[in-house]
Amino acid sequence: MPHFSFLILMKKYTPVLAMVCVAILLVCTLFSAGCTSMPPSEKSTPVTTPVVSTPVPTTLPALVTTIEPVTAVPTPLSGKLVTAQLAEGVTISYPEDWQKEEFSNLTELGLRDYGRTTVNIANLYSPDITAERQKLVGTNPDASTYTTLSIDVDPTPVSDFEQYFNLVTLALQKSYGYITITKHNYQLNISQTDTHPGYKSYQMDFDTTKMRGKYIFTNVDDTIYIFAFRNPTPYSSEVEEMYKSIIITPVSTSIKHR
Repeated sequence: MPHFSFLILMKKYTPVLAMVCVAILLVCTLFSAGCTSMPPSEKSTPVTTPVVSTPVPTTLPALVTTIEPVTAVPTPLSGKLVTAQLAEGVTISYPEDWQKEEFSNLTELGLRDYGRTTVNIANLYSPDITAERQKLVGTNPDASTYTTLSIDVDPTPVSDFEQYFNLVTLALQKSYGYITITKHNYQLNISQTDTHPGYKSYQMDFDTTKMRGKYIFTNVDDTIYIFAFRNPTPYSSEVEEMYKSIIITPVSTSIKHR
């Protein structure tokens, strides 16, 4: 019995030696208990974050292109213009496929739809309006098959241009029962050149029940020149080119003196 023998030794030796022996005995006892009763250590399970893979497309998505609608605008049938020098100092350029009617007798007067008795010095007529042009026009009360320009000169001198324009407007209303003015321009100058600012002009666009007009009244030293476009919309590009090309050179033998 080890413990009994240990006690006998304790009695034979000094107290210091006895204490050393006790310490050795305790250490051996603890070491023996650790070897026989220590529980197995628990293994910690590592926490892993799942990896989600994103598939990579093999082809790029198609680009979406937005095409803005294109509004069709009538363009001249012919790009060539011819220039005509008419009576009373009027020069005008017009498409070569238009027909010109010019008068040699400038003594005949006629009452016009704008209420004035004037001299008609020339007329211009467009080709027949094609189905394509007619489609681009949109709403148009005028069923004419072509566009016309009448060039008139009023032989009566005018001192008040504003009053003159008001009177011709009233006359147009009387002639057609009513008119709807769709546009007017009181700042228009006809016959502008590099050396001349042009002549004061009044433009009026209007509709009646059966006709569409663009009338331009130009004051040249108190003589009124009238450029009356009828059914101008199908040939709007040509009409604009024509009235912008007008040059008026007053002549000393004007019809107002005859």
